[in-house]
Amino acid sequence: MSEKALQLSDELIRAVIDVVAAHDRDAEDDSVLALQYLAAISGYIVAAYPGSEADRNALLDHLAAFTRHVVDDRARRLQAEQSAQPPQGRSVATDDPAVGIWKPE
Repeated sequence: MSEKALQLSDELIRAVIDVVAAHDRDAEDDSVLALQYLAAISGYIVAAYPGSEADRNALLDHLAAFTRHVVDDRARRLQAEQSAQPPQGRSVATDDPAVGIWKPE
């Protein structure tokens, strides 16, 4: 596996999705379909990987673990970003000045 650090960006991801959507317009609005294309592309490339079937399976296992690592890392970052933002909404006054009702926006 390459030791080079990957440089993901929103721009790169959007560009890849745009290429897939240019091939199949449904992938633009269906993120699962876009992911299926990306998984199929990975499988297509791995099929040509030199080595035995065991080597290919080991590569697939490594890629699956790497994907899980990226998912977990991104999910933690998104959760931290959401936690850092104040909740969006407004307080609605009631007859009791000590009580209010929070209405999400």
